[in-house]
Amino acid sequence: MGRIAGLGGANLDIHGKSAAPIVMRDSNPGSLHTSMGGVMRNILDNAQRLGLEVVIATLVGDDTYGQVLRQGFRELGMDTQLVKTIPGQVSSSYVSVMDNEGDMLVAISDMTILKKMDAAYVAECLPLFNQCDLVVCDGNLCNADPSCLEALVAGCTRPLYMDPVSTAWARKLLPYLPRFDTIKPNRLEMEVLSGMQIQTIQDLDAACDRLLELGVRRIFTSLGKDGIYYKDREGALWGRSHGFDQLANATGAGDATMAGILYATQKGMDREETLHYALAAGIAAIMSPDTINIRMSPELLHSIVKEYVL
Repeated sequence: MGRIAGLGGANLDIHGKSAAPIVMRDSNPGSLHTSMGGVMRNILDNAQRLGLEVVIATLVGDDTYGQVLRQGFRELGMDTQLVKTIPGQVSSSYVSVMDNEGDMLVAISDMTILKKMDAAYVAECLPLFNQCDLVVCDGNLCNADPSCLEALVAGCTRPLYMDPVSTAWARKLLPYLPRFDTIKPNRLEMEVLSGMQIQTIQDLDAACDRLLELGVRRIFTSLGKDGIYYKDREGALWGRSHGFDQLANATGAGDATMAGILYATQKGMDREETLHYALAAGIAAIMSPDTINIRMSPELLHSIVKEYVL
């Protein structure tokens, strides 16, 4: 398999999980731990563990967090030649609070450094991007300098993959949507991208058609516990799981799902197999108390597909 590249943010994450039902506006006993994060970085982390060769393109500050992130990229085996240190800037960080069942209650992110990600930086990245098989990014690029996305869609000759991340970023991605090969929104993000309310599967199918008409090739709509609704020009598939009840942490499920899509695509799997491996990767993520399941591997996904995927 060839290389994939990722452009976007990389954070140092601090996760808190309450030991009991959350009491708002009060101190809640629980546990705290630190890990690397950022949607694009998480996608690449999972992809690396699945055996793909990845190139990470991101900005870090000249602070302790930046040093930790660089070291973490190297330890994972990522190609870091496009990682750039910005003097005087604070590296990205993210704080999340989860309830006692592992569902995220609230989060705060500081990705101010992405304002420094502009067309000039993208120009530095494009020669290597255009030697890769595909380039994956996330909606947080809308937090970068406006010239960043413009330069990416204008200069990248490889298929672009996008996770919108939020409804706010989905709205800003609309002008660039025709340039993306594959997108992985959730239902709310699909409403924004398609410009229509989605209350039924029929509504979702019609929303997918709108985006396919714009030029998007594949759409994987995440429906949470209801699985993934996939559509391309050949038609629709609805992938769901059964019998799984091991939720430990839902934070990294979407990032792992995109990595599953990348893995299956790079392996040349058909549309149904790709959907199954996307589902399996999301399940693998929520089995782990951490955002990244350190057991992530092709073997783990294969076993999950056999046991839990319809």
